[in-house]
Order: sequence, then structure tokens, then C-alpha cells
Amino acid sequence: MKKIIEWGSALLLAVSCAGGPGVGTADLSSFRGDDGSYTFTVKGESFQLAAMPAGTFAMGETLDQGRYRTPSIHQVILDGYAIGTAEVTQALWKAVMGNNPSPKDMPAAPVSGVSWNDAQKFLKKLSKATGIPFRLPTEAEWEYAARRREGMTGGAWEWCSDHWTEDLGNSLTVNPLGPEEGEERALRGGSALEKNNKPITRKGMIPSAKAGDVGLRVAVSMDAPCDQAVYDVLVSNKVPRERFKSTEVKSETFEVNGTRFEMVAVQGGTFTMGGRKNNSGTIREDELPQHEVTLDNFKVGKTEVTQALWEAVMGSVPYGNQGPDYPIGNVSWYDVQEFISRLNALTGRKFRLPTEAEWEYAARGGLKSRGTDFAGSPYPQGVAQYGYEDMRTRPVARYSPNELGLYDMSGNAWEWVQDRPGPYNSTAQRDPTGPVESVLGDFRVMRGGSVATTADKCRVSNRNEFEASRFRSTIGFRLAL
Repeated sequence: MKKIIEWGSALLLAVSCAGGPGVGTADLSSFRGDDGSYTFTVKGESFQLAAMPAGTFAMGETLDQGRYRTPSIHQVILDGYAIGTAEVTQALWKAVMGNNPSPKDMPAAPVSGVSWNDAQKFLKKLSKATGIPFRLPTEAEWEYAARRREGMTGGAWEWCSDHWTEDLGNSLTVNPLGPEEGEERALRGGSALEKNNKPITRKGMIPSAKAGDVGLRVAVSMDAPCDQAVYDVLVSNKVPRERFKSTEVKSETFEVNGTRFEMVAVQGGTFTMGGRKNNSGTIREDELPQHEVTLDNFKVGKTEVTQALWEAVMGSVPYGNQGPDYPIGNVSWYDVQEFISRLNALTGRKFRLPTEAEWEYAARGGLKSRGTDFAGSPYPQGVAQYGYEDMRTRPVARYSPNELGLYDMSGNAWEWVQDRPGPYNSTAQRDPTGPVESVLGDFRVMRGGSVATTADKCRVSNRNEFEASRFRSTIGFRLAL
């Protein structure tokens, strides 16, 4: 059933995938094995499904998948589901359908020579035999799984449920089912007859057509909705917070898959946010007017998120990163949200990006602030890494920290924050989160300057903005709680 999610004045068309494309959800607990997979048997032929956790990801030509400067991607939110650990084999097809349409009889190989229409007949019979509402995965589900699991590309092209479209768009979507109509259906993953197959490899074919390298993989909808916090951040522009009373706000050290990181306690208070006359005499128009902001207690990362922590959570790092102690780079604002979603699942906490106000307050030193233009000093030297001709970030925490013990809040890597960009006003505010939407699309604010900027950009009041789907080697982030 379709639903409309309001996002400011914009409307995001989303499709509830509870039950998937036209079928219901299933409780697979009785089929679950010790390894977490689900095993089914039909006439002596067994096959397995792997659970895919609810979450969010950037779908399309991300850095690891294609373009660098102008990626063609959009953010997707998915509920949890299960998908075949392998393509449907010839043996399983024969057990269900009584025949083998493949060009060569190889029982353990993927079935092929199957049309989309044939796949629907197979799924109907398989569902009747098992009592489980099997279906084809959507394109989004297929890509999400392929990015998390090795071996999903290059066997046989695999039918998806979606109608084919060349352009998947660039808007945030929730459980997308693809276009409502079209002459062709989508195929994913490429085949052994082709080279350089990736999780984004796709094409369309009419549903009655058959080919010797086209098969399928099964999926099942599960009653596993995405965490409300993901919707709050991506759709409603709400900030999921952990509340810390004055007597409770203490720094914490965490460990994830062997990598440790520290969150520094920041006692809330009231400060003047915005630009002020400084040593260089620079004040940008978007830093004015100055205004009073009051913040509750929060915690913020002692350093920018390192490549080591990113890899501990995500399993790999994007192309172009230099080493474990360097700040992670080449990650979009949306990539950061996927990282945070996984980190929260691992820790049971509510990690997030700092708001723009929290970031500036922490960079200024909070209640310990000495009122300096840079994070911890009136001058950039000694606290900020900036102006490097090679435009490459340096390891974190090599320069002096600010009053709160936070490193690199001036320089090294730009840092994504939660807010969309918007003008300031002189009204006093409490825990602001920025505009509900951007005027020119989904842009997000970055703070702190980088190794590739002049010193002026490293001032604690300086603001910058960038498309949420874009990335650079000099853009990273810092966590908040």
C-alpha cells in the first residue's frame, strides 16, 4: 500500500514494503539455524535465506561502484527482509516445477532460461509447498544485499520485482518498488558471460523473454521495520537524543570490533553563536546575525571518526583513504547515516551527528571557552591542519586540542553536521536543528575547514554546505550522543 511522507513542502513518494510486492510478511523463526540463516527443504532439495537487517544505504553509483565527481545515487530506507544466499538452483527448480529449462543440465548450478513470468509461477508453487510467501527481491533489496554479501554478482542475471526504468532518480525513498508500470522488468548482477559485474549492474528485459544466462533469487518480507530514529533523521529532520542530566554527563570510551573511541562530555549552556570580529577581520554574511543559543548536555567525539572505526563498523573503507589513524573521507552525509545506523545496532546507543549549534559550541570550548577564533587558540598554527598543497588529510590528534580536549575541530577534514543550511536570525533558540528542507535540494552543513582550505575557513563560526549525496577525500565527520 502506498503512502506519502511529508518532508517540509516536498513530498517523498514511498511504498510500504510490509509484505513486499503484493505478498505478506512471514515469521521464519522455526526455520532459523545456529548460524542465523533460514533453511527450507522441498522434495529433498534444501536452500537457505539470509536475514537483511532494516537500515539505510546510498543506492547507485557510489565511489566504490562508479562515478567519483558526479555520483548518480539516491538514499533508500528499507525494512528488514530475507534473501536467498544463492540463486535458485536447477535442482530446486526441478523439484518445484518438474522440469529444467537451463541450456545445460547441471543440478547445482543456477537455473537459467527463465522468464519473469516463469519466475512468478515458480514462486507461487514454492510458496504453496512451504507455506512461506516467497517473492522476487526489489531492486533496492537486491543491491542492499549485494553490497553486504559477496558472491551475488556474475552467476546469472537475476530477475527483480520492479518494472524497469533507466533513471532511478535522486530522491530519498522508503521501501521502493520501482515504477508502477513499464514494458520491461529489472535484472540485476550481470552473469558469468560478462566482465566487471558490480552490485549496481542492471538492465531491463521484457517479462516473457528468456535467456541462457538469466535466473532468479528468492526473497521474503519480514516484520522488521526500520528504526524510527532513521526516519526521524532522514525524513523528519528530528535529532534522536540521549538525555544527560548535569550530574550524569561523563565522558565514555567505546569499543567496536576491537576499535576504541572516546566520546567527550559537554556540559550544556548558553552561548553566542555566529561570526564576530577576529584577527583577520573576516566575517561571512551567513555567519550573521549573532544569536543566543541554549543547549542541553551532550557528548561529542574526541576526534573525527577514523578510518579504523569506519572499517570496524562497515567492514571496509572507501577508495582513497590512507590509513587507520586518518579521518575517514570520501563519505557522503548519507553514507554517514548508514554508518550511524550500523553503529547503533552494534552498541544499542543513539549515536548521531552533532547539530550545527552543538558543533560550534563544542568547537568554542563549551563552558570552558576562551572566546578564540579557532578551536583552542586565537591563531590556527598549532591547532589546525590547513593549507596543504597536496590536499591530503593527516592522522587525527596530532595538533593541540581545544579547551574540552577535542582535536581537529579546526582543520584536517571538513565535518558533516546534522543541519540543512539556512540563514540565521537574531531570535534566541534552544537546541536548534536547522531548516526542515534545503531550497535547492538536500544540502547539508559542513564545519571546521580542512587541510585543503585557507586558515579563514577553519574558524569555529565558519559555515559551508554541500550536497548530501556528494563526497570528497577531505570531508569526514565527528559523532555525537
